[in-house]
Amino acid sequence: MKRKHAKRLVFFQGAYDLINAGHIRAIKLAKKQGDYLVIGLNSDELMSWYKREPIVPYNQRAEIIDSIKWVDEIIECHEPSAFRYLKQLKAKVYVLTDEWKEQQKKSIKYIESIGGQVVFSPRWSDILCSTDLRAKIIEGGK
Repeated sequence: MKRKHAKRLVFFQGAYDLINAGHIRAIKLAKKQGDYLVIGLNSDELMSWYKREPIVPYNQRAEIIDSIKWVDEIIECHEPSAFRYLKQLKAKVYVLTDEWKEQQKKSIKYIESIGGQVVFSPRWSDILCSTDLRAKIIEGGK
């Protein structure tokens, strides 16, 4: 399906560094919310600016995300706010995690103002998140 034929476009932005089962579950959940899923993949520069230098460079993260069957399209994101991307894409659904709720107030208000849906992806307690995975790697697997 092409983006222009989508009836319910879903947008889900993230770093997706050190892909793990939590990312896969969240992407699968996002796809269930509509008929076309766009992943906003944070650029290396954006990640370095707001969080830390990525372990996996953008082009490799994009290749990994592109191989996931639920992903229809990837766009490179250069700013942390989803607002501009949601408007450009004419998204009807915005998926995010609770940790971004405060920073994305403008994006959430926009989606609600157009009658769209905001979906919060949970953190799964049985999954080692990227932050913990990174720490484990740095500690040498301890």
